Amino acid sequence: MHENKPNKLHNSNLLKKIFISLLLIGVIGIGGFFYLKYRKSADFEPLIKEKLQQLVKDGSNGLYVLDIDKIEIDVLHSRATVHNARLLIDSARLKVLDTAGISPVDVYKISLSDLVIDGFNVDDLLQKKNIDLDILNIKNPVVEIYHPVNKNNKFSKDTATLYSRIAKSLGHFYIKHLVISNMNFVYHNIAHKEKLTAFKNVSMKFNDLEIDSLTQFDTTRFLYAKDAVIYLNNYSFRTPDSLYFVKADSLILHAAKSILDITNLSLEPRGNKTEFSKKLTTYKDRYNIKFQKASFKNVDWYNLFLSEGFSAKYGELADGEMEVYVNRNIPPSGKSKMGNYPHQLLMKLDFPVEVDTLRVNDFKLTYLEVNPKTQKTGTLLFDNINGVITNITNIQENIAANKLMRVKASSSLMGKGDLDAVFIFDLTKTKNGDFSVDANLGAVNGTVFNDAAVPLGLFKINSVSIKKLKTHIDGNNNNAHGTVFFVYDDLKITALKPSDDHKQLKNRKFLSFIANTFIINKSNNSVKETSTPAQGNFVRDPKRSFFFLIWKTLLDGIIKIVS
Repeated sequence: MHENKPNKLHNSNLLKKIFISLLLIGVIGIGGFFYLKYRKSADFEPLIKEKLQQLVKDGSNGLYVLDIDKIEIDVLHSRATVHNARLLIDSARLKVLDTAGISPVDVYKISLSDLVIDGFNVDDLLQKKNIDLDILNIKNPVVEIYHPVNKNNKFSKDTATLYSRIAKSLGHFYIKHLVISNMNFVYHNIAHKEKLTAFKNVSMKFNDLEIDSLTQFDTTRFLYAKDAVIYLNNYSFRTPDSLYFVKADSLILHAAKSILDITNLSLEPRGNKTEFSKKLTTYKDRYNIKFQKASFKNVDWYNLFLSEGFSAKYGELADGEMEVYVNRNIPPSGKSKMGNYPHQLLMKLDFPVEVDTLRVNDFKLTYLEVNPKTQKTGTLLFDNINGVITNITNIQENIAANKLMRVKASSSLMGKGDLDAVFIFDLTKTKNGDFSVDANLGAVNGTVFNDAAVPLGLFKINSVSIKKLKTHIDGNNNNAHGTVFFVYDDLKITALKPSDDHKQLKNRKFLSFIANTFIINKSNNSVKETSTPAQGNFVRDPKRSFFFLIWKTLLDGIIKIVS
């Protein structure tokens, strides 16, 4: 029994050593925990700042300076938080780059309140050339872009990639998710007398952002990211004449895919019809346009957001409506409307536009006009409009390749008649305003047009069965002429006049009798497609609109047929 004592004593001492060792490890661990918890910023902040500032300097060719108020490093949770960071321009360095001909077209000023990095490893940043992060969150940044900053307004001659500049400090940089929230964006267009473009509350999300020797030339990526989505909510701006707001509930740009989706896009007048009219000293049409959905593919996102042009391969507008309100009680301006045809307005835009194909689905157009003689409002309705517009452009290179912009659409006129129309605009002859239109109206009971004929034309259609109406019209700035083929049966009308108090319309019985008995042809239903159509001609009133010229030319042909 005494021989076992040394062994027991030895085992006891060993257990004590193990216990003491574990205790020391625990003390070191607890001490390390509190050290990392409470001393993290004081020990690592200067080194982290220096590393980040060097990366910015290398990446910008010395143009930018990074200024940071505070960095908090939470090693235990692999997190770093940057407070109040600012990216500033080194004006002296900018002058050197400009003199050398390698200054950038745009320069940036950026400030942000918080930047949170998850998956952060201090040793990786300070010692290694490869950095891999899980999430980078940037909150409340303010981004200002100044364009252009160089003398010639040309792109920089410096073709070095971002990676080639930072390669000496960094070999590989990867972020799984980069999230930017609540960004305010201001674009200073110095070339256009300091024109400002501003966006508020912009959010962005970048996935699989990677900067290395392989991705520096990868054209399938957007700013080095495999996928990027830019969100802009509650977008709104006032038009230069202060009569309208352009609004959108949301704009979502899938940047890597070059797709732009818009919900509830609208042009809204400021005030109701009465309030809008009070703001006018001379007559103007009041437009109210809404689309529930708008989508564009192959969008040039950079020029779009900088208001320097709009380019898309394909666009679609869906579930929309437009109301045009005309109050003829307001005196006309007396100014000529020459040069205001659709293709002429396109050419007047001060930024380039190119959309190969724009499709419109399920659109409704309502035209309302107040007649000062009757103080009543006439209505013309085009419903279920579906159509396509091709070659929308004001770029001369594109026009040289294809000079015609075409609009092809079908609709329901006054909710009853099927109407097809094709408009063709010659983009090489916008100075003269050359255009053509072909339209076909199918069988319809003509009494549906009384909503427009009674208040505006001062006549009521008692009966008419329209079999077919077909027209081709060619026009320009000064006049229009064309052919009208009109087949109908059983035409009877009542002539009207306003009462003295303008509260009602009175029947002009004698004039109605004369018109129905001696003037109008009751039927024109024996003609065939091969018959000679009537000729419609009209000299344009330069104070009236494009559609007024078309209507008057068509009406001239119809009158020749029915009288």
